[in-house]
Amino acid sequence: MLTALFASVIVSLIVTSVRATASVFNNAIQDQPEVECGQGIIAVRVRTTSKKPSYIFAKGHFHKDGCHFKQTDYATFHFERCDVNRKREVNPRGMAYSFTVIVQLHPLFITKVDRAYNVRCFYMEENKEVDTELKVRI
Repeated sequence: MLTALFASVIVSLIVTSVRATASVFNNAIQDQPEVECGQGIIAVRVRTTSKKPSYIFAKGHFHKDGCHFKQTDYATFHFERCDVNRKREVNPRGMAYSFTVIVQLHPLFITKVDRAYNVRCFYMEENKEVDTELKVRI
């Protein structure tokens, strides 16, 4: 009797969890995110079908201030705060900054509708010739 009751409770829990898992999450990411490369920052804008993303954060830095953003579709990441990778390139000459951004739609955990994006900004080096006159007194 007790075993049958215990088994029915387990079956009931399994059915409930299967129903909860089968429910559809009614939000999705549209298109690719828009990336703005600024001076010392990289900004990311994400478009979704209904609500704003629960979180936008730099991979590996969810708990770091300035590297995670809640309930917004626009996030600005500072190079120093979020350990943005920096690489000098020779051809063409300049600096490349890159990191991975996670867009999490569900407020509690990462699901199959969430996305990770490798964001990269390249700042080309300029060659400028500067001329000036100097007066020297001896």
